Amino acid sequence: MLSPLTNVLVKVFANTFYKAHAGIFLFLLLTLLGLGYFGSVINFHKSLMLYFMAKPFIMVIAFGVVLLYTLKCCHFISAKIREVHQQFLFYSVNSYTKREQISTWIIVQAVVSIPMLVYMLISLVLAISHQYYFSAFITLVYLATLLLLSALFYTWQINKLIDGHKSILISRLIRPLRKPFFTLYFYHVFHSHKIRYSVIKLLSYLTITAVFLLFADVKTDIRVASIAMLAVATAHCMLVLEARKFEITFLAFVRTLPISRFKLFISQIGSYGLLLLPEFIWLLFNLPALIALGLFAFCLSIILLLCCSLYLFGLDQEKYFKVVFGTFIITFILILFNLMCISVFINLSAAYLIFYLNYYKFKETTTSL
Repeated sequence: MLSPLTNVLVKVFANTFYKAHAGIFLFLLLTLLGLGYFGSVINFHKSLMLYFMAKPFIMVIAFGVVLLYTLKCCHFISAKIREVHQQFLFYSVNSYTKREQISTWIIVQAVVSIPMLVYMLISLVLAISHQYYFSAFITLVYLATLLLLSALFYTWQINKLIDGHKSILISRLIRPLRKPFFTLYFYHVFHSHKIRYSVIKLLSYLTITAVFLLFADVKTDIRVASIAMLAVATAHCMLVLEARKFEITFLAFVRTLPISRFKLFISQIGSYGLLLLPEFIWLLFNLPALIALGLFAFCLSIILLLCCSLYLFGLDQEKYFKVVFGTFIITFILILFNLMCISVFINLSAAYLIFYLNYYKFKETTTSL
């Protein structure tokens, strides 16, 4: 039976963590399902787990990935603790002893680390079954150490005062720059979502590289690159949701300005095009310019469709992820039939139609991210 403090912290931090990163987890799930039939996926991961348990160098790499995931969790929870509407925690949490606080934060960190812990614990069981006892012991100690250090960090942070007037370096750097309307969300991402953006870009790069390596024998087939760009678009779905929240929260006044819906839609294209700039540069350096431009337009059209779908039902995450999953499946089928050009036309047309008809229809459904 969890204590009242644990229940509160899990709801405040763990639930919001999974909501905020649902897009990344969905992307990873779809990527895993795309590796082949169920039996081959299981065998692949079993071999991978045994490989990094048997090879010290590969184990160090695996531990590095686990550390990055832990740092991401710490960054998210630390930022949540500093939010104004979480200030009640400084009074409620500090009413408990330090030992109770640490044990509670260990549970919270374990909950947000469930995907990583499950994978590593299964690896540990396989290591024991194949008599890699030392590797299993090191893995267990490493995971326990990360949980404890994370809990100590949260406890230290919740027990100290926070100076809310510290200036962020990137804010000082971009303050003198001109900021066209379509760049506002881009600056917002770099101000408030740097880690999330960096993780998504890393996933995009790894996905594109992995797809081309996996289909090296048919890498000249445009469908291979299209599948990679579909995965990239799916990985950005949480940034799309955050963009709509940003628009509702900070740009509601734009509805009262004499700006046509066509210009606003073009602004959306510019905004998401800016976010996809790293992928476009990679495509230009690795593919002919015309093909790179077509793949960029393909990825951008998917993201625009996801963005404009939010004008239909607001920030309802359950409906949104159904749209994301449905768009992924339908687009994947179109790729198999080599209908990417038709897909771009359909996506852009549907996105503009939805945007034009629903832009001035305010939706109040706003689930927290």
